[in-house]
Amino acid sequence: MDNKYQWPQAMAIYPDRNNKTYRLKRLRYKLRSLKSYSNIKKFEQFMNENPDFIGLVNSHPNYSYPVVYRFLDKRFSAKQRLQMICENLTFLPNKLSELGHDPLWEKEINFGEVIPDFDLRLKINEFQPMEGYWNLELFYKPTEELIYLLSFGKIEQSLLIAVIQGPNQEGSKEMVKLLTKKCHGLRPAYLMVEAMKSLTQLLGYENLQGIPQKYQNKSRFVQSKHYAVNYDTIFSESNGVLQGYWQLPLSLENKNLDDIPSKKRSMYRKRYAMLEQLQSSMKEKLFLS
Repeated sequence: MDNKYQWPQAMAIYPDRNNKTYRLKRLRYKLRSLKSYSNIKKFEQFMNENPDFIGLVNSHPNYSYPVVYRFLDKRFSAKQRLQMICENLTFLPNKLSELGHDPLWEKEINFGEVIPDFDLRLKINEFQPMEGYWNLELFYKPTEELIYLLSFGKIEQSLLIAVIQGPNQEGSKEMVKLLTKKCHGLRPAYLMVEAMKSLTQLLGYENLQGIPQKYQNKSRFVQSKHYAVNYDTIFSESNGVLQGYWQLPLSLENKNLDDIPSKKRSMYRKRYAMLEQLQSSMKEKLFLS
């Protein structure tokens, strides 16, 4: 493992691939780096004062890029962004270390099956770290297909959902429909929000927030005009209240069964039992029970 951190070269982040040049992206990276020279030096100092994280950031050069561009929220100033990046690199690994876990970049945490053949995992973000360094990911086990992901971060004393995204490949819509049916009518995006509520509580936080649509850093995991995520809709329908960020309740979805049509009550009972079992499994896998 490298024991010293230095700001990555442009070619490390944007190497040419498949006979395609990324020269312009490298130029843009260099210009942004020049503009943010003072913050880069502060970040280098921070990293070298926290050597436990050097291996992660050196092996993922794009983890450095948010210092000079965007991180979690488009509204952050350069100073805010640097502060958030330093806090976000360390808060979750430090908490998991306290609980007796290996670093996530060495070993993910598998929370087990939400329903048969679909499991939930806590991992590093391999896709777009400007949207957060940590992910909850839902996998279809028979094919190891990533079905949904949620990227999150920490802002002050709250956790923030920065991304909720699903797949965009052949058969994906059918898979999402199947998952919704198996989850007793709960759509995958909302399942991910419910899982994040549980994780927030188990990590000891009292507040969970969601990024407003207009301040979200667009995810690269899904790029399709036919498949769009509206964060405001998801968080509003998850009983969120917009106050700068969407303020989300931490209690799991649990409607009064008397207010639900009798023909749907069985479905809701099974849904609530599924969410309670998931929370119990997450608690056990985090070494909290």
